[in-house]
Amino acid sequence: MARGELKKLSALFDKYKGRFVAPEATVTDAFVEVVKDLLGFDLDKKKIRYSPSTKTLSLVGNGALRSELKLHEKEILVHLTGRLGEKSSPLKIL
Repeated sequence: MARGELKKLSALFDKYKGRFVAPEATVTDAFVEVVKDLLGFDLDKKKIRYSPSTKTLSLVGNGALRSELKLHEKEILVHLTGRLGEKSSPLKIL
């Protein structure tokens, strides 16, 4: 880019998109939204645990709901990857 040319505002943040990872609260909020959109279930955020080191989402209690989420795991993870990006999205749901 030559000197004096204008950059798009979104281009200024491109180098940070690959470095930063979404915080735990953002991942759990996105998970609740995706489950609501896809399956129509309202989840309590207090019962969701996210481990950033293993990129694992888990639901505490309610075995029937956990098994339903496990059936739709791939679809949920694809939507989470679309919302959060490849680096921030979880890899599995327990």
